[in-house]
Amino acid sequence: MRFRHLTGMMLAAVCLTGCAEHSQPAPQEHTEETAAGTQTAPETTTEATTTTETTTTAPPPEPYKFNPHVYSPMFGSVIPQENWDAFYSLCDALRAGETTFACAGQEAYEWATDSVVLGHLFPAACMKITGESKDGTVPCENGTGRIYYTVPIAEFTARQAEFEETVTAVLNGCLEPDDDDFEKCLKLYRYIESTYTYESIPEGGTDGAQYSAIMEHKGICSHFSGVYAYFLMQVGIDATDIGCFAPDMCHAWTYVVLNGQGYHVDPTWALMSDRQTDKLLLEYFMMTDERRAETGCPVDDLTVDLLPEYWVNRSSLKFPATDDRYYMKDYSELDSLDEQTKTVHYTDMNGDSHELHYGASEK
Repeated sequence: MRFRHLTGMMLAAVCLTGCAEHSQPAPQEHTEETAAGTQTAPETTTEATTTTETTTTAPPPEPYKFNPHVYSPMFGSVIPQENWDAFYSLCDALRAGETTFACAGQEAYEWATDSVVLGHLFPAACMKITGESKDGTVPCENGTGRIYYTVPIAEFTARQAEFEETVTAVLNGCLEPDDDDFEKCLKLYRYIESTYTYESIPEGGTDGAQYSAIMEHKGICSHFSGVYAYFLMQVGIDATDIGCFAPDMCHAWTYVVLNGQGYHVDPTWALMSDRQTDKLLLEYFMMTDERRAETGCPVDDLTVDLLPEYWVNRSSLKFPATDDRYYMKDYSELDSLDEQTKTVHYTDMNGDSHELHYGASEK
């Protein structure tokens, strides 16, 4: 099996025909730093006894850390575990500036070093390493894979470190440590809508599409869909970018799994920079198959970059979205998010106010 090196770039090019808030292996656990605080009350003495009273405060919320081992459980049945293991070994080696990594075999090596896989799951390495030998060495043998950098190693590790700082700043800048998964989805969606600008890829660009979009806050539909999925995977939410090729619509968006249910989320069509507004459009957030199809994007023959078969109809995987618990009326805009009562307050196109209750009681 050899992944498509140019699939992502081809999708990005054709997506120009269909695409159009500013703030700033088995699954790897999302790791966070822990800081605990203990406060002791002063000692109080009486004639009869001496009593020492101790009060322990709850630890402060834990910040988000960069996760180099992002994972999408939905691909677990079609991508072998040894491929994930090789990929995570490669990620660790790249962060350390090493030239080899543990790898079970040639198939795992090819998957781990594929530009599409790197672009979606370890963006800073896309186009900066290759799995093809130019010096006559064997890329993978005896359980060891070789890394062929296309830039000086020191340049790559500095690039990776800067990328990690950027991603960490985004997560901690727009999320709170106690956010539930719905709140993470909505807040990261709002971040992209308010921060990113639709702009075509420069010809001859050599940076990975998702990397460039994250670092420069611009791109097209196939970039935004991958970036949104990547941010969600960073905080432990299963997501991937998907797309459609149709005679009158070629477009990419994100498929999100929340509470065991799938939803379509379109980070491109709700861009605030295109609408000249400071209100978040909710029409393209947590859509069902039916609603996605009504927008002109067919969902019966989807493309998925990370699928070995690329086309959904050639794979055993399906990407259904039938749950409408998060339905909000067309052209609705976000007014506020009440995290205490787990309520989204929004206004429809007629100016009428509505509430969506997303808490556990609504599931």
